Amino acid sequence: MLELLKFEYYRLLKCKVIWVMAALAALAPLLVAIAIRLLLVNLGDIEIDDLNLTHSNVRFLNWYVISYFYERIPLAIALFTPLFVGRDYKDGFIRNKITAGHTRIEIFSAVVITEVSLTVALSLIYIIFGLIGMACTGFGVDLNHGEMLGRAATMLLSLVATSVLFAVISLLIKSRAGTTVICIAFIFSLGLFSMLSTNFSYTHKMIDEYEDIYNDAVEDYFGGFDGNSMYYGEVDAEFDKDSYFNAGWYIGHPIFVLTNASLGDEFVANFSNIFMAGDIEDLFSYPDKIARTSFVSSYMTLLSGNNMGYFISQDDIEDIEGAYVDYEVAELQYNLKSVLWVAVYFCGGYALFRKKNIF
Repeated sequence: MLELLKFEYYRLLKCKVIWVMAALAALAPLLVAIAIRLLLVNLGDIEIDDLNLTHSNVRFLNWYVISYFYERIPLAIALFTPLFVGRDYKDGFIRNKITAGHTRIEIFSAVVITEVSLTVALSLIYIIFGLIGMACTGFGVDLNHGEMLGRAATMLLSLVATSVLFAVISLLIKSRAGTTVICIAFIFSLGLFSMLSTNFSYTHKMIDEYEDIYNDAVEDYFGGFDGNSMYYGEVDAEFDKDSYFNAGWYIGHPIFVLTNASLGDEFVANFSNIFMAGDIEDLFSYPDKIARTSFVSSYMTLLSGNNMGYFISQDDIEDIEGAYVDYEVAELQYNLKSVLWVAVYFCGGYALFRKKNIF
């Protein structure tokens, strides 16, 4: 096994594409940090101190720069892994390894470990150079006492699961072109899976609790459903939560529960998530909770026929169980799912690989 790992790492380090990927992983976050500096400081002809950035603002900028490794690294490994591992069949490496007396589990494990190592290395390069960029541009490095590294570790573990999947697919399918297409299709389909899982992260109980809040708001502001309001009838009749739990929910919610498809939307820093996580003054603040309330902001009109959001207090929404989740809780959930899928990919892949006709 050790000999196989040495061979795989030697092949990896001799590949020029690897060094290009590493250079890009270092350059990308540096350019983002410089771009932020230009936008916030240089173009405005002011000093960083004039921005009066809080610790939360600095943490957000740090996370904004480094968290995008989760978005950029997967496409790189989707392109590289099938082409690199596929050479084992093209050049006869796997056949030679079997002939040399190595077992299939050793061959399988060595390839998976090598590809996972590459994913981890590229991600760490991205994160490290992102922090270097923040330090060099004057914003400073603030990892929220190390808590930010925990969020990054959760995202990295999810990428490890993806890397295992790509390695397994590449070992099972001899066609490098076909494997590459499958892996790239998987990456581009993540946007759809993410949208479904994030938008349908709510439960029936959350909708029931929101309906109660909605009805109370109608009662308080429009006189309820007793005919005293011009909204009577229209509001009462068009709140149809049963029809809202349609095919999208029955597809999206299981994806949310069973996979990490929603991880990018909930963890990677972007302005929409920050806006949903608090008031407008917290737009550039490092969030401490995840807002799973997309049904409030995105689907309110579908639920009621009226935008009642202006009349429903944020405190009421926060009282809905599951609407806001601590990152520590989400990290545990995502980590457990990542470990589960690594086990499924590895064990299921090996079960097929051990029966595969290599010769």
